[in-house]
Amino acid sequence: MTRSKTLAAGAALVFATLTALSGAASAHDRYGYDTRSQYRSDRIDARQYRQAAAIRHGIVTGQLNRREAQHLVRQQREIDRAEAWAQADGHVSWRERERIEAMQDHAGRSIRRELGDHRGW
Repeated sequence: MTRSKTLAAGAALVFATLTALSGAASAHDRYGYDTRSQYRSDRIDARQYRQAAAIRHGIVTGQLNRREAQHLVRQQREIDRAEAWAQADGHVSWRERERIEAMQDHAGRSIRRELGDHRGW
């Protein structure tokens, strides 16, 4: 009789623990904490993709010379490195995101300036 009570109490404890943990996980998902940070990372990646496409377009059309293209590609690599460093702990803080977006703003201005200078010789 004692063994069955111990077994029942242990099963109830395991069930209660699992129920509490699953409730915490679903509350975390319900408020969008995981999806929000994923959305921000996707937005950063989409902007990187658009900037890389603009650089490729400039190379193909001859609007960028070799030196300009190398400079712009180097900027994109630095942004990729900063993003990877920020995501290393599994969470991109608002400061890290602001820094990456500032780097992307600077790179975007550089791309527009180089594509518009008409010196692709």
